[in-house]
Amino acid sequence: MDRMQWLIFAEGASDAAAQDTGSGVFQMMLWLFILFGVMWFIMIRPQQREQKRRQAMWDSLKKLDKVVTIGGVHGVITDIDREKGIVTLRVDEANNVKIRIWSSCVGEVLSDKSEKEEK
Repeated sequence: MDRMQWLIFAEGASDAAAQDTGSGVFQMMLWLFILFGVMWFIMIRPQQREQKRRQAMWDSLKKLDKVVTIGGVHGVITDIDREKGIVTLRVDEANNVKIRIWSSCVGEVLSDKSEKEEK
């Protein structure tokens, strides 16, 4: 190969390398976007859905609802202070035992349907 042919060959090789590098970066970015999308559908979206469900449950609490706390304590709501976020539960009717908890500590509201299934 003479000098002119060598220069033409070298220029073509550098152009091909530049094109490979550009497409490699594009492919890497594409895979990162795909990975982020999969993570969003698997992890973040269900967590947001659950948080909305729990917030709706807390907002709908009312007196005389039968609830279970996240610690497993069963009780009936006797008072709600929405400004402070505190709920008063009656846990023993015979001795009139009441406890005060944060409204976010309510884990589940027992419906009439679930009570019928327990009996």
